[in-house]
Amino acid sequence: MSESIRKQYNIPEEAKVLLYVGNISQNKNQEQMVRAFALLPEDLQRKSYVLFCGQDNDNAVKLHDLIKAQKYADHLKLCGGIDKKEMPKYYQAADGVVLLSFAEGFGLSLIEGLYFGIPCAMPFDLDAFSDIFDESASVCINNRSDDTVASNIEKLLSSEWNKNAIKDYSRKFAPAAMAKNYIDVYKKLLF
Repeated sequence: MSESIRKQYNIPEEAKVLLYVGNISQNKNQEQMVRAFALLPEDLQRKSYVLFCGQDNDNAVKLHDLIKAQKYADHLKLCGGIDKKEMPKYYQAADGVVLLSFAEGFGLSLIEGLYFGIPCAMPFDLDAFSDIFDESASVCINNRSDDTVASNIEKLLSSEWNKNAIKDYSRKFAPAAMAKNYIDVYKKLLF
């Protein structure tokens, strides 16, 4: 399956692929991902691609222009809105998921990546950080400067990750496990 996504976007099989999932918006902060990508070591830029999966809108014009100005613009792919049935193919092709949103209540794209055994990178101040972060499955971006984001993306791409351990960790987000946790919280509040 992952071969078809790589083929579709003309990505070499040995290249690293990052997913950035979410409709194009100032809040989702895709522009910082582009700026941080430009700060990666050139060799890593040459060997890496970012797939931005999400609907274009009025904010996309600025993102398009920012991407066009990059040396490796052809490594930053705006994929548009992706049908939910097709998203597993994207996760299977990916080596990591990044989310730099300014406000993110749940972090669904991060959790979906974990389900596929894919590590993620997220800022420490993301609303869902304390619920999602685990050292065995994710990288903490401890401040929002472009340099820090770039160094943590480099860490995400250059670290060895245990795909099965990440999948095991993702089980905590299974509907039954989450429902049990909510019921436990309610019981504590009631008694």
